[in-house]
Amino acid sequence: MYDDYTSIEDYFSNEVYSTHPSYYEDHLENVSIPAVPLQYSTESVLWYAYNAVIVAVGIVLNLVLIKGIVGAKSGGALLFVLQIAVIDVLSLRTSIWELHYHLDRTWTYPTEYCTLYSGLESFCSVATVYFIIGLNFHSISSYNLAVKLAKNALTTSDTEMAAESLTDENSYEVATDTISQKRSLTIDYRYKRRHISVLFPILLVWFMALSESVPLFLFADIVTVPKPEGHTEQQANMQYCTVLVNTLANHSFVRFMIIGIRIILPTVALLITLIQTVVKFYRGKHFTQPDEIDENVAFALKLSIFLSLSYAIFTFQRLYGSLLQEILPESNATSKYPLFDPIVGLSLANFHYSASMIRPLVVIVMCKQKCNHVDMSFICKTRPPENGVR
Repeated sequence: MYDDYTSIEDYFSNEVYSTHPSYYEDHLENVSIPAVPLQYSTESVLWYAYNAVIVAVGIVLNLVLIKGIVGAKSGGALLFVLQIAVIDVLSLRTSIWELHYHLDRTWTYPTEYCTLYSGLESFCSVATVYFIIGLNFHSISSYNLAVKLAKNALTTSDTEMAAESLTDENSYEVATDTISQKRSLTIDYRYKRRHISVLFPILLVWFMALSESVPLFLFADIVTVPKPEGHTEQQANMQYCTVLVNTLANHSFVRFMIIGIRIILPTVALLITLIQTVVKFYRGKHFTQPDEIDENVAFALKLSIFLSLSYAIFTFQRLYGSLLQEILPESNATSKYPLFDPIVGLSLANFHYSASMIRPLVVIVMCKQKCNHVDMSFICKTRPPENGVR
């Protein structure tokens, strides 16, 4: 027996310390340890990429655009763009709460944040679309005014007679001690600079957005839904951030207001004004803008077309894929994009809020194009030294 082992170490290793047969060791070698999947891996990548790119870059671009418009003391169409840029900054900040809502599948923030999120989300949504519609109406009105002035200039056939009549009406005598001299002063009111005021439409949109969001600021709260049967005990109850209504009649009224003011009316108005701005933009290529218009009408029409298309591309899917599907059911406890997979819903939400970054970027590029004749600076320039002193 002792001849079977070459050393005492072989004896102890095989007879004493070998507690498992060889086939058991082979079994252990073939068993692979299952990898524990990382929870929310894809959603987490989208979440961090969104915060790093969309939110940070979008806020910076909007602030640069705001600085350029305010510094240039622009009016008309660019005042609407200024309001949209301010709303985009608020919208990007609000989107962080919503994307985290998508990521966790439940509302994890305090109740105060739910109220603030619901009110700001409604406020930004209403303000953005109605500011774009207001810009469209302003561009159309500016075009109509330019056409009217151009036609009036063409119909004035006898300019010399008009000048003589204006001279006779505005002539006056200057008497001195030694001579009485007759002089004439001509005031041609046809060349008075004209523009369309935008103050009232802007204030009206702010009032509409605030009025629509007040109920959400007052009645938005967290609703806790018990976990469905068959789920494990470790799973917590679902929490939804929604508007609390105590009766079915109130729920129907809120549903009617949201569908009418936030979905149907903006959609119809935006599409109609978009078609009109496109038609008028191509018609405007056939005549020269009169000098009396104190605004670049062609540039205003370009802004209207771009902002309308950007809203239709990025936000219509949210209105009909998320907002409408949230308010149609009788229950208030409904998540965002209820008909879509969670990853698809998160991607669509990212796509919607990315418009707040793309809009200022394209507007800045349009303002810097020489063909648009927009005098605007988006960077802080240092003053040259005076008298050689630095």
